[in-house]
Amino acid sequence: MTRDLSALFTFRDLRSFPLTAMHLIMAARLCIIYGQSGRDPVPDLAVRLRSMDAARRVILLVRGLQEGWPEHFLVHRPCAMSLSPDEALLGDLALTAIQGDEAEATRLLRETLPCDVTHFLFHQTVAAVAAIRSAQLQPHRPENRCGC
Repeated sequence: MTRDLSALFTFRDLRSFPLTAMHLIMAARLCIIYGQSGRDPVPDLAVRLRSMDAARRVILLVRGLQEGWPEHFLVHRPCAMSLSPDEALLGDLALTAIQGDEAEATRLLRETLPCDVTHFLFHQTVAAVAAIRSAQLQPHRPENRCGC
C-alpha cells in the first residue's frame, strides 16, 4: 500500500516516452488548454504536428477523453516536463497503440473506464498515433536564405 501511495505523488517525465507519445501528450495539453480559453486548437496543432489530419485525429481523441473520463482530464502547463497522472496514462495508452496491443490498453484502463470506452479510446489513439507518425515529424530546420 505504501508503494502505491508513493506512486501517486511521483510525477513521470515527459521525456521518458518515445517522440510520438510526447507529441500526442503535448497536443492533448494544447487541445484542453485552448478549449478552456475558447480558442480553436486546429491551426496551431496542424503547424506543430505538420499535418491537418494529425491535428483532427488528436482533437477527436481528446474529445473522447473528455467525454469518457470519470473526472476532468488533468494536464500540466505546456512547458512542464512532469506529467499529471492522466497524461502519464495517455502516454502509456500511446505506447499500447504504437505496439497495437489492445489487451494491454484494456488492462491499463479497466479500473478507470468501461470496456466500450476503453475500446473506443484505444482505436482513437491508434488513429492519432498513426497520423502523427505519418507526418514524419523531424526537427524543423529553417531554410537557408543566405545561399551558404
